[in-house]
Amino acid sequence: MSEYHYIFIHPGRPEQRLISDISFACGADLRAVDSEFIDYSAHLGHAAVEVELSHEYEEDRGMPFEKYDSLLSIRDFASDVTRQESLARTIFRNLASLERYSLLLVLDLQVLLDSANPRQGTDSG
Repeated sequence: MSEYHYIFIHPGRPEQRLISDISFACGADLRAVDSEFIDYSAHLGHAAVEVELSHEYEEDRGMPFEKYDSLLSIRDFASDVTRQESLARTIFRNLASLERYSLLLVLDLQVLLDSANPRQGTDSG
C-alpha cells in the first residue's frame, strides 16, 4: 500500500488565489478535475498533486485536521516515498514562504512532519 504526503491548508478561500498559490508552489498549473473528491490536479513528471477544496478529516493523533479547509495530496507514481517527501517539503516551503496560510505537512495522515503559520499582520485573506 502506498504512503502519501498531505498538506492541510487554511484558509481555503478565495479559491482562485489558493489554486494560483499552489500552482506557484508546485511549479505547474493546476487544472480543474471532474471528480467526486478531487477539485484540481497537476502532473509533475514523476508525481501528481491533487487538491480537495474541502475534506471530512477530524482531529487525529493531536493533529487538528478539521481546522484546515483544503487538502493537497502528493503522490509519487513509483511509490518512492523519499522522493515524494522531498517534493512535498519543497511545495510546503514554497507555500509557507507566501505567509498567507496555516499549514500542516503530514505523512499518511499519521505523522506530523512540519507546520507553518503566517506571521501576525500579514496578508492572509
